Amino acid sequence: MAEFHRYSSWGRTRGPKNLAGAVGTEIVTSTDLPTAVTDGYSTENQRYLHMLIDTTTSNEDRTATVYGWNHAFGVWFILTDSSGTNITLRGNNAQVYKLVEIFGVDRVYFRMNGALAANDEFFAAASTF
Repeated sequence: MAEFHRYSSWGRTRGPKNLAGAVGTEIVTSTDLPTAVTDGYSTENQRYLHMLIDTTTSNEDRTATVYGWNHAFGVWFILTDSSGTNITLRGNNAQVYKLVEIFGVDRVYFRMNGALAANDEFFAAASTF
């Protein structure tokens, strides 16, 4: 019987990969602080984080603050960009997309400043390139 070689990118992706699983699956957000290593979503050691928030149907002002987990540290921390600014995504009756570098953070967690309305949407994906 012939064996088939299956190529694997070992978590690396050329296009964005939805952190919540299947394409079109929304991220579950919380107003709580992350505490456990199992909180949030695995990034599979990707380089870029893609986020989309849509609050146009509820006319609400919502901001997601992004927390990171690094297995080497064993703690949650607010992610910052290269200038030291906290990584957030704000949708004020708007649909907003943002791309940031996360440089190998092992897990990400999205803390909202208030609960999302039923029709609001929040998505996150990660990619290598």
